[in-house]
Amino acid sequence: MRKLFSILLSCILIVGLNAQDDFFLVELEPRTPEVEDLVQSFEGTSVVPIMASDLDGNQVSVLDQRDKVVLLWFWKLECEMCIQKISVLNRLQQEFPNLKIISYAANTKAEMQTFAEQTALHFTVIPNAGMIAEGPYSGELGYPKMFFVDKQQIIKWVFPSKDFLSPKFDLYNIVKTLYMQLEGK
Repeated sequence: MRKLFSILLSCILIVGLNAQDDFFLVELEPRTPEVEDLVQSFEGTSVVPIMASDLDGNQVSVLDQRDKVVLLWFWKLECEMCIQKISVLNRLQQEFPNLKIISYAANTKAEMQTFAEQTALHFTVIPNAGMIAEGPYSGELGYPKMFFVDKQQIIKWVFPSKDFLSPKFDLYNIVKTLYMQLEGK
């Protein structure tokens, strides 16, 4: 099933629900074989157990999110596409409170606190996370990148930065559809 999803994704199709049309179709840029191999090396594996402090100093670990669907979002302030997606992530977190969005920002705590004073962030932000993004969650996937983790803490889907380049990539509907699938709705 994981292989089939990866093939469909790399063949440029994701089908899901849309309130207006009952489905949506997203054309993604084809992945290079190296990126596809890297994505497949993550999908179906256990999430990397990292504990880190969020902007408020609270210890956060994906392992504490058992029985929740988790979206791991890797970003940095210098990435225009990352910044453009914040409003969508805020909307998703507000509409689906059982979806846990944990974001790992490459920037320092001071930089992220200054940014958070100017921009609402309704999801968890882990600052100083460049080494996490570059190490166990592969820097070769770029920024932004997104990992979906199921309730058993298995990585189900990975979206490298290249996937976000398609003008038809609808982050809201993709996350909503995959979240609903993992919730069994």
